[in-house]
Amino acid sequence: MLLASTILPLEGEEPPAVEHVRGWFYGLLKSAEPTLHDQQGLKPFTIGVLNNRSQLSVRITFLNEGLYANISPKLWKLIGKQLKFGKVPYKLLGVIESDHPYAKLSTYARLFQGEAVSDYPLRFASPTFFKRHGDHYPLPEPRLVFGSLLSRFAAFAPIDPPDDLQGVIDRLTLRAVSIRTRPIEHEVRAVGFTGRVVFHLPRASEEEARWLTALWRFAFFSGVGAKTTLGFGQAKPYAPQKAPGGNKNAQSRQNED
Repeated sequence: MLLASTILPLEGEEPPAVEHVRGWFYGLLKSAEPTLHDQQGLKPFTIGVLNNRSQLSVRITFLNEGLYANISPKLWKLIGKQLKFGKVPYKLLGVIESDHPYAKLSTYARLFQGEAVSDYPLRFASPTFFKRHGDHYPLPEPRLVFGSLLSRFAAFAPIDPPDDLQGVIDRLTLRAVSIRTRPIEHEVRAVGFTGRVVFHLPRASEEEARWLTALWRFAFFSGVGAKTTLGFGQAKPYAPQKAPGGNKNAQSRQNED
């Protein structure tokens, strides 16, 4: 089953408000996926606005192949046309699905391919927070980050995760943290965090490491935490580099986007 991260480059004066982008996208959903439009709970997509000075862009990820198949043709037909986010017009310049740091087509099966690792570096590019005990919580606790990924994977993947995977997640530790907090005032008033975090699974079996590696890669598409359809929780894995002495799971400096 397909996973997709699509970039929509725009011509406009300033970045669009993400809540207006979400309203526009829900308009597409209403015609293409009317039942999903009103569905409560986890959504099989994320929406974000990339704040790159050289190019205004919207990012949409799809966790469901059927949804992608219904929405993608509509996006391609809009190239060159004017979109309105709120009352502000923008011209859609294209649809990018590769050769961009935040664009990619993949599959759930590919998340499990390649080498399984026990260090999981993530860059949180937009403010990230979690719902905990009825409140908002702004720290990257391993069980919250990977618990969020597991919930989305279990909801949308064609592969059932092992029953004991939450127990494996509970063993995760933090190897390195470099974050800062940011206030949030979009629909909710809260605090989120951005920055880099390296998670580590000690004493991992091959099967445990393979599942955690798959969830780590899944973060690129699924986002992490609350309000991912409002641009929050956009996360990107980056590969650990080999340290002197051959430790392949050592922390690395992130490749800059």
